[in-house]
Amino acid sequence: MKVTKFFGVIALAFFFTLTGCKGVRPILPAKKLPPDTLQMYFVKKISGPVDLTIDGTRIPVVQKQKKVQLLTISGLSLGKHYYFITSHVDAIGPDYGEFEIGSDEGVFQIHFSNRLKAALLETGHSVPVAEGIPGVKAILE
Repeated sequence: MKVTKFFGVIALAFFFTLTGCKGVRPILPAKKLPPDTLQMYFVKKISGPVDLTIDGTRIPVVQKQKKVQLLTISGLSLGKHYYFITSHVDAIGPDYGEFEIGSDEGVFQIHFSNRLKAALLETGHSVPVAEGIPGVKAILE
């Protein structure tokens, strides 16, 4: 009697494992990325604006829509790069890291995002315009 219960529990666990994981799909880029591109996919749509720094240089970010889920950075050189991304309206994680641009295809990363429900006080100081890296473009789309 105990053996049949044991096998029944194993069979139910196996069944629920198969049915529970049946609908899981990985998040992949819509198309193959060019070799000089980094694309960041945000799990929840962000409203921006976003402040982006790559290799210690601030990059100007163009926002095409009000709420977006992709940040595409193109024109990057081959090799290892470091990034830091912040927003005063959205929480983004991981907010810093490194990536390596190879010669075969671009890099696709998934970032968690959430809307901040807090009021920030204005200090009266304006943020200087991002100087950018020649040839590098960042677009929130």
